[in-house]
Amino acid sequence: MTSAPFSFVCPTKVHFGVGTHRDILDFLPQNAAHVVVVKGASDGASAPLRAILDTGYFTVDIVTCRAEPTLETVNDALGQLVSQPVDCVVVCGGGSAIDTGKALTLALDRGCALSDADFGQSHAHGRAITLIVLPTTAGTGAEVTSNAVLGSAQTTAKVSLRGPALQPDIAIVDPSLMVSAPRKVALFSGLDAVVQNIEAHTSSVATPFSCALTTPAVGASIAAVRQVMEAPDEDAWTRLAWSSLSSGLALANGGLGVAHGLASVLGGAYQAPHGALCGRLLAPTLRANLASDDASSDTQGRIRFCIDAIAQVFAPVDVSDPLSGFEQWVQIQGLPRLAHWGVLANDIPALAQAGVQASSSKKNAVPLGPADLAHILEAAL
Repeated sequence: MTSAPFSFVCPTKVHFGVGTHRDILDFLPQNAAHVVVVKGASDGASAPLRAILDTGYFTVDIVTCRAEPTLETVNDALGQLVSQPVDCVVVCGGGSAIDTGKALTLALDRGCALSDADFGQSHAHGRAITLIVLPTTAGTGAEVTSNAVLGSAQTTAKVSLRGPALQPDIAIVDPSLMVSAPRKVALFSGLDAVVQNIEAHTSSVATPFSCALTTPAVGASIAAVRQVMEAPDEDAWTRLAWSSLSSGLALANGGLGVAHGLASVLGGAYQAPHGALCGRLLAPTLRANLASDDASSDTQGRIRFCIDAIAQVFAPVDVSDPLSGFEQWVQIQGLPRLAHWGVLANDIPALAQAGVQASSSKKNAVPLGPADLAHILEAAL
């Protein structure tokens, strides 16, 4: 963790707790006439919110995010909403819906379609449209970050729109909206929260602020995702929702690492779910980080802290490998290996080279080269 001066920011106003979605009308802009609701493919998770918004006092248009977003899907949605000005975008969905809502808000505010050139800019705020986000999965922490991950026709990797214009004005984090998530979605998104907390905690640009968030959240997220999968209750979902929120705040004020860097490359090339990739890459990435000769004593301490937290929740099945219990558990839960998504051994050298260049990889706990990333990919194949 750096001893240099640092700064942090959280411009999103956060409302957290069971039932908080019921206050949505209090957070809409005054005299709002046109509200756009962005939701996931399932109607169930967003149904309670949509029922509250069905007041008849303003127009409500629905945009459904049926897959991981791309520039094309965002621009298609934009084309359907040109009939009247939009006052507020309300997102009620998982990470893909949130990224869609962020990008769509930017496009609506500018009044024009997005292009690949927008990936290279930092988009200033100054927008007139209010963005309110209600996550229905516990994983990405995207409700408090200033980026949106989209697929692009110009690259096989997923890339991000970035800048204050992507930052939600209000986040309503209500665990009661998450309990209906399908089992697979709960696993993948929960593992994303785990990996984000671990990589933010071990990142080479971690700060006292980010570590204040991740130190309790690392162990809490690991325990919560296990309970959500094995014996879910309101407390487990609340703890996982808080862990996800913590991870979003931590990564927004620090960095991530190689697991996320590789996941961005793999997700674009093979259309694999981001959280599933991160979960599968976690253990080999931790092993590679710990084995590096470039790890300082402080960095090694933070890596070991995370490994020990995993071993406390998932007792090792191999006494020589503290991560073996976790790897056995995710296998039992049905977490796919990389080969399931179409990754071949012959693909690994190119994927490793691309992974080194990913923005998240550059903030990894220790510098890792293409050979290191190739070993990580081979272990996850």
